[in-house]
Amino acid sequence: MSESEFARKAAEHFTQPEGASFLGESIEKWRRTTRAELGLPTQRPLIMTGHQAGIWHAGIAEKFIVAHRIARDINGAVVHVVVDHDTNDASLIAYPALSPTIEHGTITRFALDRSPRCTAPNALRKPVRIMRPERAHEVPALIEVQLKRIESAVRAHFGRENLALQMAHAANDLLAPHAIVDFTITATALAATTLARAIRANFAALRSAYNAVIRDERIATLAPDELPFWVLEPPATRRAFRDADRASEHELRIAPRALTLTAIARLAGCDLFIHGTGGAKYDIAMERWMSAVSGSSAAEILAPMIAATATRLAPLQQWAPTLDSIVTPSALHALQHDPFHDSGSTKRSLVSAIAGSPAAKRAAYQIMHQALKRERRVRTDEFAQLSARIAAHSTASSAAQLANDRTWPFPLSISKDENRIKS
Repeated sequence: MSESEFARKAAEHFTQPEGASFLGESIEKWRRTTRAELGLPTQRPLIMTGHQAGIWHAGIAEKFIVAHRIARDINGAVVHVVVDHDTNDASLIAYPALSPTIEHGTITRFALDRSPRCTAPNALRKPVRIMRPERAHEVPALIEVQLKRIESAVRAHFGRENLALQMAHAANDLLAPHAIVDFTITATALAATTLARAIRANFAALRSAYNAVIRDERIATLAPDELPFWVLEPPATRRAFRDADRASEHELRIAPRALTLTAIARLAGCDLFIHGTGGAKYDIAMERWMSAVSGSSAAEILAPMIAATATRLAPLQQWAPTLDSIVTPSALHALQHDPFHDSGSTKRSLVSAIAGSPAAKRAAYQIMHQALKRERRVRTDEFAQLSARIAAHSTASSAAQLANDRTWPFPLSISKDENRIKS
């Protein structure tokens, strides 16, 4: 299905009449209430996408670019939902550079230094200050331009409430040549909505269907007293939300787990949700869960969803050397154990001579090893050359992998003028 067809579906979802219900309220009422609570407009179609906080790769950025194109076609708005409760290191910003400690002209991976550092959920982490590492290196000119943009964007949002919002708004700024994000919300904000509270209050009726749909997924089933939410506990802890937490939930900072996040988003928060390839797979389980507990089809109660991704590479091909694929450690191993260069004929003859009495076998075995040692001495230069080629191949292979790595931060892989927004 084309983007224009999904734009039409989003517009239809926005205008569809009140019909199905969930937990005793109409879907239409849940939409109005939830969007108002999140500070989102109720008079425009909403195209939502998101990810963990960070400066992600181009495949993630593509979701926002597609969201922008669709929103533009139907006078809608793009909503960035930040998975702020995740424990990924949102401050990690890697970049390629040339290191003087490695063979001239070979790239290696560096990362910006950042402070403070910890392993807490990003919603509980303070914004970071970033700086170049002290280790000597040279950043290629095209990479340097984009790296400075990243540094500027991250520094511009140092005053945000936490690391998750610092990096989310920095990413929004960096997307601006390619996509406009109109609204930014957090997963923890979704968990504080009236709809999320209703799910927790009524979860006894939803639990068995939840566990049933995820048994075949790579998602842990819930314990008898567990709900599909997290509790974030300062300074650095995330734990499961349990029935006992219900009495004091107004005092807790709560976040939705994956299926619950997209359930709330697609029930009430948007008119089209854009996943990556991974999220699109697990969201099918969420659709089955919502259908089972509502008695309605997914199409009746949920906003449609699509998947979007892309592979874009940083401009590093000039540092991707030609690989000497013939030389491998196994080639050196083979030469060491059969240095005669006669397709194994001499080695087979020596091995076949190891026969007879134990004394005869020992003598033949010693003869074979003496022959191997003599031949290896004769081929000392060949061994040295092959070892050097293997070492060079290993270095070249690492450089080629970095040059063809699709996971560099997206500003390094998408030039400022590429796919520029057209008004």
